[in-house]
Amino acid sequence: MSRLNVVERESATGPTRDLLDAVQKQFGRVPNFMAVLANDPGSLEGFTKFHAALGNGRLDQQTRERIALAMAEANACQYCVSAHTALGARAGLDESEIEAARRGGSADAKADAAVRFAKTVLDNDGDVTTAELNDVRDAGFDDGEIVEIIAHVAINTWTNFLGKVGQIDVDFPEVELLDEQLVTA
Repeated sequence: MSRLNVVERESATGPTRDLLDAVQKQFGRVPNFMAVLANDPGSLEGFTKFHAALGNGRLDQQTRERIALAMAEANACQYCVSAHTALGARAGLDESEIEAARRGGSADAKADAAVRFAKTVLDNDGDVTTAELNDVRDAGFDDGEIVEIIAHVAINTWTNFLGKVGQIDVDFPEVELLDEQLVTA
């Protein structure tokens, strides 16, 4: 059971209700994560706007989902791993690509560079080397796309932390975290 209140759309009022109605319209339901985020309408609004802005960015949906999967696994957030496994499959990632992303990589060379860079940013609290920055540039990412990768690290880390603090009930097909020793390879 979630350790943070799950706000029911039907009982929400004012701006919170409006935001949850928009989530319902977009997803066909209100995922538990969004219902927990609704405890603070400002956070829910900020998340939905940030998420929408990044959704209109230059990274393709599959790369965005790969980064989300890598962050969720690295941060050990089972809710987010489960959610992004479903969302990644919906975006066209097959099982092997989902697992590769969870392990911090991809069979696609350009996507691999993005995911590896995102994981490096996370693992080193943003303190990347010039060589690591040049690797992602050499893979074809410009500074705008690099900023976007970093933004995806930030939004996913935020959601991972909320999922873990709240121990949010998984309302996607549940996916177990990988063995920690296998992820660090």
